[in-house]
Amino acid sequence: MINRILGSVFMGLMFVSILDFLYFIGLKLNYFDFYKIDVYFNVLFFDNQNFYILLPLSFVVGYMTMYSKLAKQFLKIYVLVIIFSAITLYEPIGKSLGEIVFLQDNQRFKFGSTTFSGSTLYEGRTTIYIYRNDLAKTIKLAKEKVKNITVQ
Repeated sequence: MINRILGSVFMGLMFVSILDFLYFIGLKLNYFDFYKIDVYFNVLFFDNQNFYILLPLSFVVGYMTMYSKLAKQFLKIYVLVIIFSAITLYEPIGKSLGEIVFLQDNQRFKFGSTTFSGSTLYEGRTTIYIYRNDLAKTIKLAKEKVKNITVQ
C-alpha cells in the first residue's frame, strides 16, 4: 500500500512537472523576456508553485496513470493537457496569460520623495518590477523602498 502511494506521488510529480515546466517556460519567454524582467527561471518556477495543490495532484495523476483501469483514457487526456500547457509557448498567448497572472495596472507608487504611476509587472522576493508609462520602460526597485499608494 505504501509503495503504491509513494510510486503514485513520484510518477505523478514527474508528469505534473512536465506541465509546470511548459507553462512557466512559456511565461518566461513571452512575458518576462518581453518586459525585460530579469528573474531566474528556477526562482520564478519555485516561487509561484502552489505546493498545497502540487502534491495531491501528483498523487491523483500518478495513481490514474499507474494503477487505474482508465489509465489509457487518462493518458489521452494528459496528452491534451500537455498541448494546452504548451500553448503558452505561442507568444501572444504566453504574454496574455502572464499579464492575467502577474500584471496589476494603473497604480501609484512612492519611491523616496518621487511619486509616479505605473503597472506592477512582477513582485519577486526582494524586488518589484514596474512598467513606467511615462518612461516606456521597466524599472526594477527594492520592495522595501517602494510604497504602493493605490492598491486595487
